[in-house]
Amino acid sequence: MDGHLKRVGMDVSRWRVLAILHEHDRAPISHIADLAVIRISTMTKLIYRMESEDLISTAVSESDGRVTEVKLTDKGRQIFADVRSIASLIFERAFHDFEDTEIQSLLAASRKIYHNLY
Repeated sequence: MDGHLKRVGMDVSRWRVLAILHEHDRAPISHIADLAVIRISTMTKLIYRMESEDLISTAVSESDGRVTEVKLTDKGRQIFADVRSIASLIFERAFHDFEDTEIQSLLAASRKIYHNLY
């Protein structure tokens, strides 16, 4: 995946952030870090780099001034849509001969490994 993303000026970490924010209208940096399985300090640096690229915007939470919320910009939504089509082709190729039950088993095993580690 990384090689394909690099060809269009994207990387896996930034792709994860865009995908998470596509699913969640806005989210605190800590929540994005949890979902992306990236340390908060690393995620914070990534968020501010992506903000300088105008892919996302940040704002202090109205309900808690200690929390920074992140959301996609119009440019971020467009980049996500463009890269999503590439990612879809890769996933289709990777899983084309898998049965639904095999994919479900793989996801269940991955969740179990994740929970064992965290």
